Amino acid sequence: MPFILRALQKSDFEQVSLIEREAFPTLWPRTSFKDGLKSPKIDLLVVTQRTDGSGFQNPGPTEIKADIKKRSLITRGIISIKSRIWPKPIEEIPLPGTALGFVSTWFLTDEAHITTIAVKKDWRGQGLGELLLSGAIDNAINQGSRVVTLEVRISNDSAISLYQKYGFRRVGTRKKYYTDNGEDAAIMTTEPVLSLSYQRRFEELKQAYTERRRVVLDNSDRKRIITTFPSIN
Repeated sequence: MPFILRALQKSDFEQVSLIEREAFPTLWPRTSFKDGLKSPKIDLLVVTQRTDGSGFQNPGPTEIKADIKKRSLITRGIISIKSRIWPKPIEEIPLPGTALGFVSTWFLTDEAHITTIAVKKDWRGQGLGELLLSGAIDNAINQGSRVVTLEVRISNDSAISLYQKYGFRRVGTRKKYYTDNGEDAAIMTTEPVLSLSYQRRFEELKQAYTERRRVVLDNSDRKRIITTFPSIN
């Protein structure tokens, strides 16, 4: 069965809450996914396993983009400004599949801060964390963020290795950041993600991932569907 990486929907709330509790049992307060869904400064992506076996049909964004292309540059600029000041709620298109993991990103001035990446325990080790990270970085680039930052347990060697692969480097430490055991957190950040050198490496990493996992990428509408790919055997 194929997987999809897409924006969080209301129907995902229960499952992503369970995933968060499983991954971070002592986290408090819990993430308010409802508030996150409403905020234009927060992106929440989930990876799910498609269950119907059919192609995902999403005609809405294509029709909208075709109409926008016909408008003048000034008109498009006005629409862009209005959409940022008064964002319209996104129409929810029911999508099949149960959430297997999620990533939360906050957009703060010129940086994108990845606050959480979590994958359901039974699905770890299959590349879904890397897919979520890649999706978050893609959205940060689309938003025009200068850098991407995050915190990670200093003992989490596998996660640190993955982040370093995607250009993150350690820039500081948050002492006793994790309340369950008082462990320090490493603060990691990328070089400017809009630079040609970073985007070249990022595209190479995505290409390598698609070849390794047989992925088909589609970034035409970050708010609806980002990626589809076959299940990993």
